[in-house]
Parts: sequence; C-alpha cells; structure tokens
Amino acid sequence: MNLFDYNDKKIKVFLKDGSTFEGFATHNSFEYSYCEFGIDAECLQICDYLIRDEEIERAELIESVPSIRAAEEDMAMLFSVRRSFSEHLKRWEDNELPDKYDHNCFVYSAQPTREEFEKALDYQRERGDSFIKLEGDFPLKDDFGLSPGVTLTMQLAGSTDDWILNDEIEIRKPRYKDIIEIERKHFGPVYGEDFSVRNADHLFEYLDFRGAYTGEKLVGAYYFSSSYGYTCVDGLIVDEDYRNRHIATTLLKHAVDEAAGNVVFLHADADDTPRTMYEKLGFRVVDRRYEYLSFFPLQKGQK
Repeated sequence: MNLFDYNDKKIKVFLKDGSTFEGFATHNSFEYSYCEFGIDAECLQICDYLIRDEEIERAELIESVPSIRAAEEDMAMLFSVRRSFSEHLKRWEDNELPDKYDHNCFVYSAQPTREEFEKALDYQRERGDSFIKLEGDFPLKDDFGLSPGVTLTMQLAGSTDDWILNDEIEIRKPRYKDIIEIERKHFGPVYGEDFSVRNADHLFEYLDFRGAYTGEKLVGAYYFSSSYGYTCVDGLIVDEDYRNRHIATTLLKHAVDEAAGNVVFLHADADDTPRTMYEKLGFRVVDRRYEYLSFFPLQKGQK
C-alpha cells in the first residue's frame, strides 16, 4: 500500500487492532516522521493523530455525496478526527482543543447501552474532562440524565432583495487581534477568557472570517466553509453596543453574495432568539441534530 496516495484526501483508515479513523490525511515520510516526531516509521497523520504504516490494515477514500451533511462533516474534519469507539458510538476528537464539547463528542447510530455510556464516561474521566456530549439524528429513549437540546440546520430558501442593510459598515477580512478582542469580550464572561482566546485562535487558523467594520472598529463577524456546492455560515456575532443596526443582516447578505451560487446554510439552537431572525430572513429548517450534554463532573453510575 502506497501511503502517499492518500495525502491530502478524506479517508477511512482500518487498523489491525480493529479500530478505525476518519478524516483528512497527510502523508509523513519516514524521514519527516523521524525528524519531526522521533518516530521511525512512515505515517499517515489525521489531525494530530500519527498512524504508523505497520498499524494499518487498509485505507479507503471517502466519497461524499454532495449534501449539507457532507459539507458539515468536511468542516468538522478540519478540527476533529472521527474514530470508532463502541458498537453504537463513534467519537469526534480534537486534541488541540479538548475542552470544546462540539469538537469532542460521541455520535450515536442507535440507542447506546448503559455499558457503552459508562465506557464513554470512563473515557472522559481518563482525559480529565468534566463534560460529556452525545448527539445523533433521533431522540434517545434513555438520555442517561443528560440535558437535551436540538440544533437546527437552516437553509436560505428565499431572496435577499428585501433585506434591510446597513450601508455605513464595511465588510472585509478581519484582523486577527480584532477577532480575539470581540470573542474575548462576548464569550469570555461565559466560557472564560482562556478558552475564548484559544477557541478563536483555533477557528482563525482553519476557517475564513469576514468582519463588519465601522472605521477601524470591528463590530461584527462570522466565519464560513464551502464544499460540495454548499456554504456554511457560522459563529455570527455582533458587538452588543452596536446591535439593532442591521449589522447581522448585512453580514449575512455579504455571505450569500460571496457564496456565488452555493446553497447557504447555518445553524441555530431550536429555542434560541437568533432562530426567529433567520426565519424572518427566509431561512428554513432542513435538518436537526439531537444533543445531550452535561458539564458536571460525573461519577460512575451517576445519572
């Protein structure tokens, strides 16, 4: 097997121990692996996981059918690697940002057993995490006492012709320091400044940002990713001192224009206020994801 054939491709790797990894692969030659990581083997790297050639049973290219789900998965794989965990659970894992629950969660394909949930809890404790998140396409019959939620995928179904815009702001690629400042201001009090800065830095490295400026002040921003003819707009934020000035609408209009014919979609919490704004602009629910989350340090057997 020529590992170089899988360089910069979306693949699924089957290991000899029966486990699997999925993600975008980078080929690391023997020389590079040894000089950079001290590993005397040719490797495939998926995110920050190094998989030695002797560990690999086989690898397959992942051919995604164009869809919103495929575009979402491509975006997720910029940060996380998906790996097998148990019969009904797969694990998304981002070791660069292990305390971000959206990047580190268990996806269920069927109702997990109590034993699988306990195994997932043990795994979280071993990592030193104080949260656990399960997500899937249908509601669980047994949610193990976790807090339920629903994330909606909303697709633009209408025209932007009647949107009210703010002509006084300029949309451009924001400066890194401006993104850090606005993220720290608005998410620091909720998630802590350290996490907010690391998260913003992580996103800025992998995704394209656009910012709304009045003069030299950044008053709003979003990031986006495009694949398979779809553009996902996410992380929309407006400075609280500049709200109710049609800045969010102007940012979204720019995103639609820049998408250049791609289908534009975004995400919203089912019970959150932005959903109403998106609906007024012509976004319609096309998919939903059921999520179960706890931030509390859990003990084995605790519900």
